[in-house]
Amino acid sequence: MSEKPPILFLHGAFGGPEIWTRFVAPWFAARGHQVAAPRLSTPLAARPARLRDYVARAAAAADALDGPPVVIGHSLGGLVAQHLATRRRLAGLALVASPGPAGLGPSLWQLSSQAPDVLAMLLAAQSGAGALIGPEAMRRALFTEETPLEWVAEVGFRPDPESPLALLDGLTWDLPPWFLVRRTKVLAVLGDRDPFVPVTDLWAIALAYGAETELIRGSGHALPIDPHWKSLAWRINAWMDERRIGAESGSRLAAAG
Repeated sequence: MSEKPPILFLHGAFGGPEIWTRFVAPWFAARGHQVAAPRLSTPLAARPARLRDYVARAAAAADALDGPPVVIGHSLGGLVAQHLATRRRLAGLALVASPGPAGLGPSLWQLSSQAPDVLAMLLAAQSGAGALIGPEAMRRALFTEETPLEWVAEVGFRPDPESPLALLDGLTWDLPPWFLVRRTKVLAVLGDRDPFVPVTDLWAIALAYGAETELIRGSGHALPIDPHWKSLAWRINAWMDERRIGAESGSRLAAAG
């Protein structure tokens, strides 16, 4: 059993665990961490999921690990991670391009006012037309204009419809009780060219959770599959080392051995 803390990766809306399993999760696994990246969403042919269903799946995945995990959530997965931190003892919490404790409202406002084309793309994906979204539109939504289209075509994913009830929950009444998260060490990172998440959410996370925050220059929303994804991985790894994330659990494991 590794002395390093397990890591639970949570994906965002309109996608799946591939955003983590492509690069970042294997990178941490190669460094001795037990990793898990569950699928939170379900096909819309089934009963539309609620946000609490996503949290329950994340909790089940956390309970299956060998100890309290570091939970790393991207986008909507970051909101799920904040809920999870109020229900489970975590080794740490890293929020990547994540909405703050106020939920999806600020993101909807930013998309409506500053990136209506990206909002239109999401509406197309929600209607089942995600396969028609080309690399140019995908680059506008997830990356930056400097990202080669070849990279976007290779690592980009077809956006799938998301549960409308889960989105509604994250927009309105099912928001994390932020005051219960202060027992967890938190890191939040955001690309400065993210069309989805406003920088005010980064400030809100810092204020609510006492989080360390970093604004990554020249980066968009899809930090885990950006050409410079290793910068994200190294930043999270350095935070875990500097803050001794999981050190207490590791000491107990060593003593038990």
